[in-house]
Amino acid sequence: MTGLNTKEEELFEFITSGKIDEAKKLISSGEVSVDCEDKEGMTPLSSAAFKGSEELAKLLIAAGADVNTKAHKHGYTPLMFAALAGKPELCRVLMDAGAYAQKSNTINKTASEMAAFVGQHECVTIINNHVCIDEVEKFLHPKGADSEEQFPVEFVRFCHGLTSSHKIHPVAIIFHLRENSIHLERSKKILWVVDRVFEKQLRCKEPNEVMSMKLWLVLITLRETFKFIEERMKAGGTMGPIRNKADICTAYAKYMLKMEPEDKVRLNLDRHLRGAIVAFPYRQSLLFETMVKAMAKTQFGERPSAYEYIVQALFGQRIFALNKFCSTCGGPGANKRCPTCKLPYCSQECQKFDWAIHKKVCAAIAERNERGEEEMGEGLGDGESPRDTVDEREGEEKETVDVDDVKVGIEEVDIKK
Repeated sequence: MTGLNTKEEELFEFITSGKIDEAKKLISSGEVSVDCEDKEGMTPLSSAAFKGSEELAKLLIAAGADVNTKAHKHGYTPLMFAALAGKPELCRVLMDAGAYAQKSNTINKTASEMAAFVGQHECVTIINNHVCIDEVEKFLHPKGADSEEQFPVEFVRFCHGLTSSHKIHPVAIIFHLRENSIHLERSKKILWVVDRVFEKQLRCKEPNEVMSMKLWLVLITLRETFKFIEERMKAGGTMGPIRNKADICTAYAKYMLKMEPEDKVRLNLDRHLRGAIVAFPYRQSLLFETMVKAMAKTQFGERPSAYEYIVQALFGQRIFALNKFCSTCGGPGANKRCPTCKLPYCSQECQKFDWAIHKKVCAAIAERNERGEEEMGEGLGDGESPRDTVDEREGEEKETVDVDDVKVGIEEVDIKK
């Protein structure tokens, strides 16, 4: 290493060897420069990102480390290293701190492009769907410290999490609300902020249809969840013991996941997502027309599900083809399976949450699998793909789309809350 003092050399050694506590002590001591460079041009933040250490990255950022440094001999930024390491949350931390997604290295590749090249598609999604926390801050505090109403920083971060997250599955959003139920007293403000960010996506110099649709799906789920909470709170004891809003969120998530042995998809969830797409206000959007046309070809209650179409349209066929999606929260990388019917889950928590519903339908799913019918997971089987996805038929003349086609069959199914 060149140009480094002894302490700085030790810092790089601690980061490389994963000695987090020792590295934290050195950073906090003030004896090292947080932007020092080794002979390869790596800074401590770049090294922490390369090792995938979110904890160290946060500490270095707080100490003033440059999140956009390109001192590396090949022009790699910390965001590029985090993307290559396959650390989506670390990518989010860096971008929240001001990391630029469009910076390129010496071979003219951005962090998103490099992540896609090595198969880190969740990182690609995080980078391409990021909303800066400053944007949310401006909506909540338009006049800064002089704004009429001041909101705690935790609430700002909560609203930012809703707008910048790549999680669009209704149950994942409901889980997020349940875990942060302290903020649900400000439901109107939450809806207003998400709506403002949504409207901005298509009313700017460079419209972003994908972000617009993503935020619309989040907004619709928030509206329906808050409506469900309000109805339950008003009903009181007439609908069973309700202790708090977190419990109501749990009840709504279970309602979304409801399923009977004869069902091929979760009907409540599919109805919700189809309705959300149909209600999208910007009908001239090519993405909207493509999604509506694709889903209209699949009868309500049949596979592919609405969520399968949405994932491919918003995040691309590659991430869809290379991942199994959790049957509970829709998260990618679901590497756990029900031993009987092979339904995918991302964690034991999701599997336990779904168990009361799943145990009634497991045998039916297994039987359908044996007959060679489509797997019930939130992802298509090998070699399958929804018809007419966004990437297909580029340049062809668009056909007229009747959004009412998407609703076919919905009215025929009556599942009560």
